[in-house]
Amino acid sequence: MKMYLNFLVFILGAQICFAQEIVSSRIQKVTLFTDQALIERLANVKVKKGLNEIILRVDAFNMDRDSIQAKVFGEGELYSVQLKEVYLKEAPQEKVKNIEQKIKQLDGEKKSFLLGKDILNKKKLFLDSLIDFARQQVPKDLKTNFPKVNDLEGILTFLDKSLTEIDKEGMDIDLKIEEIDKELDVLRKELASLIRPVEKKMNVIEILFNSKKEQKVEIEANYLVSDCSWGPLYKIDIPLDLSNGDLIMMSKIKQKSGEDWEDVKLIISNVTPLRGARLPSLKSWFLDIKRFLRKETEGIVPQGMADSLKSDFFNEERKSEADFSYAQKKKLPLSFEYELPKLLNIESKDKETILPVFSKSFSGDFFYYSIPKVHPLTYFVCQSTFDKELLPGPINIYFGGRFVGKTYLSEKAPGEEFYLNLGAARRVNVVREKVKDKVKESFLGKIDRKTVIREMGFKISIENLKEESVKMKILDNIPVSNIDKIIVKDVKFNIEPTEKNYQNREGLCLWDLEVEPKSKKCLTMEFTITYPKGTSVYGL
Repeated sequence: MKMYLNFLVFILGAQICFAQEIVSSRIQKVTLFTDQALIERLANVKVKKGLNEIILRVDAFNMDRDSIQAKVFGEGELYSVQLKEVYLKEAPQEKVKNIEQKIKQLDGEKKSFLLGKDILNKKKLFLDSLIDFARQQVPKDLKTNFPKVNDLEGILTFLDKSLTEIDKEGMDIDLKIEEIDKELDVLRKELASLIRPVEKKMNVIEILFNSKKEQKVEIEANYLVSDCSWGPLYKIDIPLDLSNGDLIMMSKIKQKSGEDWEDVKLIISNVTPLRGARLPSLKSWFLDIKRFLRKETEGIVPQGMADSLKSDFFNEERKSEADFSYAQKKKLPLSFEYELPKLLNIESKDKETILPVFSKSFSGDFFYYSIPKVHPLTYFVCQSTFDKELLPGPINIYFGGRFVGKTYLSEKAPGEEFYLNLGAARRVNVVREKVKDKVKESFLGKIDRKTVIREMGFKISIENLKEESVKMKILDNIPVSNIDKIIVKDVKFNIEPTEKNYQNREGLCLWDLEVEPKSKKCLTMEFTITYPKGTSVYGL
């Protein structure tokens, strides 16, 4: 019995020491990943000796329960850290309450204006009835008693002034109602982005701490939240003299986690936290005979370049530009992190925040690029190599300070090449034309041949109208047969391609050329195709 009482006293004593109020805390650091964020929340609280229940309020919509951890800086022992949900009668976010209150206030103002508009309509209706009455009564009075001119002028002045004031006041009310409707539309959209769950609830982090004495402790809690992300956005500016340009990487941040980040230290990370930590496995390697063999035709025409600029560039002096405040880079074993230099405020809102991350010198090889079989335009292109810090993302391209277009940087290995289209070149012309398409006689003596022999030829004309030499890359292709009944043979070039089967694509040919100023150069290619007579050949 005595042991039971002692145990009960211990339990009651522990419950008495529980601090049931929600402890005030703030977010001090955010590490933002590509699809979520690690939040570091800080709190200071006075605890009593014994077991203390410390509760931190969290307004995030979606938290990773397994990611929650906490540290207590003080004398004692940390027993447990866990996430709990407290269901409420109303939305817990203070911002939601403020928006709802603002919507209620604007609805009230709108009702007042609508009531005023209704009163004005009644006044106008009354004046209209007076006018109708006057139309009938004045002719009768003229027969018996001619009204005084001053009286008529007074009536007309009164009606004119009253109707004008009513119309003006009505227009003012309509404008105010229109402004209120616009503001209500914005607030309702923002409210819809903030209120997620049907059941309104509040997340709290419960920390059980057994304190050795009455003291003030510092608590640091960490957890992962969803509904926030960042992606790279690049700006590349290449000067007109083709010297080293500038590459700026910006971070495009979306933050709708439910919590405002106020005066936080923001770190941008290119690592993605693992959803599962299981290592890959290897299965047995079996060989077998293919039951169904279907050889697909490999595409040999490369994708077209980005949309080009429709006008030439003009040589004009650039104005000085204010410098960005860039992040501090930190290299980790698996990733890079960039810590922004100042404390930031990023609201949980349906909008994007653009922040600069880093700037570096950008260099490349410049040349003119043409695929005349696909498109008649010639493009001025910069070829560069992929840097390990660069992530896939959109690029805004500037040439001599002028915006020339957008492209997308795809996933590439460090050192791999990529092209940037700087616009269309109007003074370098490339034209492709068919110069030969002949079918040989189908009779050998009096015997009808069963095979068609078709000879074809093409010419590519390159004209440089510039005052200086230009480096060119020309792409074209010769047909490739996917079946032994069709044969491509006797392939001839007047200038041999620099590289055949370019980028491991069969039949694709690349010419690296230099064309002198005010001069022309021609490429020709010929080949013979044989196939069974009466056969419809796909691709010709």
